[in-house]
Amino acid sequence: MSCGSLLGDSVDIGLILLDSSGNIRLWNRWIEQRAELTAAQASGLTLARAFGDHIDPRVVLVVREALDFGWSARLSHALHPMPLPLFPPGGERNERMKQSIDVTPVDADGTRCCLLQIRDVTETVRREALLKQQARQLRNDLQSLSRAQVELQRSEMRFRELARQAPAGLFEADSQACCTFLNERCEQILGHSRDCIARMPWVDLLPIDDQARVRSSWRLAVESATRFAEEVRYARPDGKYLWMRVEAGPLRDENERISGFIGTMVDVTEFHERASRNEFRANHDGLTSLLNRDRFERHLRAALSGAREVKDRVALLFIDLDHFKQINDTHGHQAGDIVLKAIAARVRRVLRSEDMVARYGGDEFAVLLNGMGDEPALRAIVIKITHAVALPINLGHCHVRIGCSIGMAVYPDNGDDPASLLTHADKAMYAAKRRRCEMTGTSTTLA
Repeated sequence: MSCGSLLGDSVDIGLILLDSSGNIRLWNRWIEQRAELTAAQASGLTLARAFGDHIDPRVVLVVREALDFGWSARLSHALHPMPLPLFPPGGERNERMKQSIDVTPVDADGTRCCLLQIRDVTETVRREALLKQQARQLRNDLQSLSRAQVELQRSEMRFRELARQAPAGLFEADSQACCTFLNERCEQILGHSRDCIARMPWVDLLPIDDQARVRSSWRLAVESATRFAEEVRYARPDGKYLWMRVEAGPLRDENERISGFIGTMVDVTEFHERASRNEFRANHDGLTSLLNRDRFERHLRAALSGAREVKDRVALLFIDLDHFKQINDTHGHQAGDIVLKAIAARVRRVLRSEDMVARYGGDEFAVLLNGMGDEPALRAIVIKITHAVALPINLGHCHVRIGCSIGMAVYPDNGDDPASLLTHADKAMYAAKRRRCEMTGTSTTLA
């Protein structure tokens, strides 16, 4: 097996290399599993013959443009969601997986070839749809509350009747914010009855840190006869914390002077928690809770920018688990998940609180060390990580051990931008992996 085939089979994307005639030269394992056609069967075939009539004609077109004119192209899942007849491995062939394809001209042995990189974006599409659905639901909820508030302000009699049944907390307060009316829902939110707080401003129930700001906002609304709106964290008497959205409009007496406010108190804790969960999912790996690749690279760019200003040094480590695939093959993917979570926790423990750790993809991790360009200190950290990773991991029915290969890059010694540092660390990691394989006499497969 060639080094190119080994490398192609180690990545978690599909790779297809076409020669100048459009015939398949490389067809990695990722494609085999999703097209149910081996590399040997596909070798020498065109894409149209390999995939039959089910291929999107636009794929053939951009491949021809890459070979004839050297043009690169991307078939985005937003416009071309399923260009190739690829299906989830091991599943039913009911629906093609969503794909994003990069078509790139490459030079091989002095002739122009074409490389197709296929990524499975099915989960990304699903998450985008879920986020859009949540956003629509939130918008609908807020619109419903706004319509309810407008309706309640139409008349005093209707307000009193609706207030008794309204799902939102309704209140009436004087210019000093002392409540003269609370409906049942409002009493539930505050954890106080109207009689308990009749002679005190409701603002005094808030955390001390928020009282001055909210009181100033209320005073401004009174003086300018405008609407009051604030969102605060509130501690109920039972110790439960919640987020509360308070909105109120001015009431005028017969002389058109401001006599008080009528408004709503809404428990928006669920919206805050949902936003926090969505933000966490957008920036962290779902399995290990470490930073994800995108967020890590943003931290790396920020760290390099800061290092340039203060003439500091930044170190980047790439960690790749050795023979992780054997654990998946022997004990199953659930065991593999246990190993990944255990390794993530161990790496996090041996680092400083200010250091950044990310799951970079598959069984690869990345570490960002600020102010750590000293060679002995870096070697000490590498040794700590290596020892922590090598400790036994309990799978419940047995213990397993796993090693790791670590590559290192230091700013500014090995590069002055994220791309060059990432490339250097990646190459150093693969060099370390090859040395370990040579020392142990094991296979040089990098999967």
